[in-house]
Amino acid sequence: MNASPNALRTYVIIFLLLSILSVSHAQTSSPLHIAIPTNSGTWFPLHVALKKGMFRELGIDMLPIYMQARTSLAAIASNQIGYITQIGSPMTATVGGLPLRVIMVFCERSHHVLIARPGIISLAQLRGRVVAISQPGGTVHRELQLILEQSGVEPNEVNIRGLGSTPSGIAALRNGAVDAAMLSIPYDLYLEREGFRSLVYVKDVLEFPLAGIVVHNDRLRDRPDEVTKVLTGVLRGIRYTKTNREEMPPLLKDFLGLESLDMAKKAYDRLRDIWPDNGIASEKGLRTAATVAQVPPTFPLDKLANWSFVNKAAASLKAK
Repeated sequence: MNASPNALRTYVIIFLLLSILSVSHAQTSSPLHIAIPTNSGTWFPLHVALKKGMFRELGIDMLPIYMQARTSLAAIASNQIGYITQIGSPMTATVGGLPLRVIMVFCERSHHVLIARPGIISLAQLRGRVVAISQPGGTVHRELQLILEQSGVEPNEVNIRGLGSTPSGIAALRNGAVDAAMLSIPYDLYLEREGFRSLVYVKDVLEFPLAGIVVHNDRLRDRPDEVTKVLTGVLRGIRYTKTNREEMPPLLKDFLGLESLDMAKKAYDRLRDIWPDNGIASEKGLRTAATVAQVPPTFPLDKLANWSFVNKAAASLKAK
């Protein structure tokens, strides 16, 4: 079967990206690349650690690069990047035979929120109505299904519509094309001012790690000291982010492109509890993430995650 034009373009982009990274690595002392899908409050503590020079203090030159899941998996499989922040797609790839491990979570609960138009005050009222998500079958879709099921609403009682980008979901909500939409903090702050209602924050009802650090097993074997230093830097970033509230709004405002410091303060307060102090997901949370990633329930969790390195990083911080 011949590949579609879109698929061919994807492969060409991946090939060119990996070639550029390979040349850079050969010519210079390359920084450690960590794949980030998009700017999001989920990895704000990592951003703080970078801005505060916490990785440099550990002798690590960390550089985030924006990659979608398919590209980042191809890059880590070929050793072109060292770290991935997404969790779901690497779990799926692990079941398929790619030797990856989740070694830390820096977002133990989702930052997504279900926002409804004025007049809708409960999930039960969504029966027979239209709810926008990004794409069918994705993480946000599964989150919506889970919170509906918890409330006693069958997902098939709701008309779930994939609209792609966040701006499309917001526009559809504003013009009345949909009755509710799965969005993320801080978009709830903008829409609440217009009279829309934040029905459910996923973080309040589901224990579900959304982002963290994933590495190839070869790196765990060959570069254990580097891995521990990276995790130490992230843990320091989380600790600093959660204990220096007054310093965070300007950083968060610039990071997320918010319109005011007041909005940044509100966003920070709503995001703060998604970042775990110890970098470890509970067994329940990890299993939920695995279920969303369509990992068979019989698949061993220790084949998906390895917390020994983040435990070692935490111990090194306590020793100081």
